[in-house]
Amino acid sequence: MSMHSDAKRFSGSLSDGRSAGARPVEVSLGAGGLEFHVADGTPVGSWPYAQLRSGVPLRAKTADVLLSLQPDGSQTLFVADPAFAGLLLGRVPALSTARQRWRGLKPGLAVVSAVLAVTLGVRMFELDPAHTVAQSMPQKSREAMGRNFIAALAKNHKPCETPASRAALDRLTQRLTVAASSNPMQVRVMLLDWGLVNAFAAPGGQIVLTRGLVQTAGSPDEVAGVLAHELGHALELHPETGIVRAMGLAAAAQLIFAGSAGTVSNLGMVLTQLRYTRIAEREADSHAVRMLKGAGISSKGFADFFERLEGKRPAPDTGKSIPGLDLIRSHPATAERIAMVRAQPSYPATPALSAEDWKALREACGPAATPRPADVDIADREIVDATKTLDRNANDVATLQKRGRAYAKKGQHELALADFSKAIQLKPNDVALRVLRGRAYHDLRRHEDALRDYDEALRLAPNNIGARNGRAITNRAMQRYEAALTDYDELIRYNPSFVAGYFNRALLLIDLNKPDDAMRDLNEAISIDKDYAGAYAQRGLLHEKSGAREQAIADFRAALAAPSKLDSSAWARKTARARLVALGVEVP
Repeated sequence: MSMHSDAKRFSGSLSDGRSAGARPVEVSLGAGGLEFHVADGTPVGSWPYAQLRSGVPLRAKTADVLLSLQPDGSQTLFVADPAFAGLLLGRVPALSTARQRWRGLKPGLAVVSAVLAVTLGVRMFELDPAHTVAQSMPQKSREAMGRNFIAALAKNHKPCETPASRAALDRLTQRLTVAASSNPMQVRVMLLDWGLVNAFAAPGGQIVLTRGLVQTAGSPDEVAGVLAHELGHALELHPETGIVRAMGLAAAAQLIFAGSAGTVSNLGMVLTQLRYTRIAEREADSHAVRMLKGAGISSKGFADFFERLEGKRPAPDTGKSIPGLDLIRSHPATAERIAMVRAQPSYPATPALSAEDWKALREACGPAATPRPADVDIADREIVDATKTLDRNANDVATLQKRGRAYAKKGQHELALADFSKAIQLKPNDVALRVLRGRAYHDLRRHEDALRDYDEALRLAPNNIGARNGRAITNRAMQRYEAALTDYDELIRYNPSFVAGYFNRALLLIDLNKPDDAMRDLNEAISIDKDYAGAYAQRGLLHEKSGAREQAIADFRAALAAPSKLDSSAWARKTARARLVALGVEVP
């Protein structure tokens, strides 16, 4: 005999486990499971009784019921009505068994203890409520929140890892964590392909370093200092505390359950925007200097990095200081903190990484770009001038475009992207702005976003050289070779004198293992521009590979003699010089 459906409906909150919020629903107990409806009575789904699990053991008069749907447990339902639990237990007695009780007891006690700790702490001991809740979170919930954070960032900034860089980072991490406590921390450190100079500690002992940070650092000791600082934040549960403080107790309670599986979409944004208090920074710094000493790594590098952020030290390979960068806004480098690190007594120390490990880590995302000092000087002046203009008129599209270009020259692509995006909001049909933002997205390796801008630019102006060339370059980067080749063919058909089109198509043809076709394009590029250093260097490589030694030498010499006027010139000169040395040719 089938069971009837209870007519009574209960108000509840249903979370899908993928978004940060929950939607209101009306819940009724159907014949085979819980049935959900929205306010107008439209059914929106059901949960089979056999797949229900309770966060805490249920009693007949339990006022607050929190359920999840198996097998993954990512979806959750909250109902605050004492009558609901009694009816539900009549359908699913297993939710009150001893096994269910103990299985659900730990997370349930965590929430209860968190609420009690908050109440007692505030009223009796003046404790920090957010930190108390953070301490009460189950470790599995912290780890899940950390994974959500990493996933949110990795959507636009992919992990960088080679076997050598992974081994190097693991060695450095282990060296620091062993020194952190007698019971070494269980942490995971990831390097993301992101030009922003920053580092983040995520819940559950998960830490992110950025390409910008590693390539801006002047030594492995500097990276070790920053990593030790983030480990200090992890030890003190600062990320978890910050989330509770930023999102509120109710949202934090939801994360403890719903966030233990699935994805909370805005968690990454919350964490990247956190600003730690001075007390939290001092705590992390204290742990850092202690860890560095215990690991036998000089704390001098930690202070050096702080000074580099304040512009008092040059960035490696440029000889220029780096004032005005968007550097670690959540970790302000104050004179007080630098003085504290400098005041540490000296002790025996060895480099944080070997030369080989340091090279592997710095090159995990590819070689570091080296902007020309003259370009940097000009860009700095342009940024200062444009910023003054924008202070008077924030909606000056031409000035936003000018400053965005200057940021791009300096390799500050996140800032360039912000300026181009604002300009596009003001002038959405401007083809040049779409192309510029496409380049910024490409430089940030956000290739799908770049393609969308290039597509829109070509919709507005089908024969635009910059959009067609940019889309081809991005398609090549994504290994969509046929699409890239189609773009280059169209580009050259409409613009037969566009020399960079031949050079770029030659690079693509080399990827496709078509050296003869590539050679024809390089020859054409050189016939159009006799001073194209990049074309000479690339043609020299093809000659060398085919065994034409003398022709290769002639091309490499031509690349060195050509004036530096294109973006590829620096690469061409470096490549030509290295190959001539390898071929045993004296280089002036």
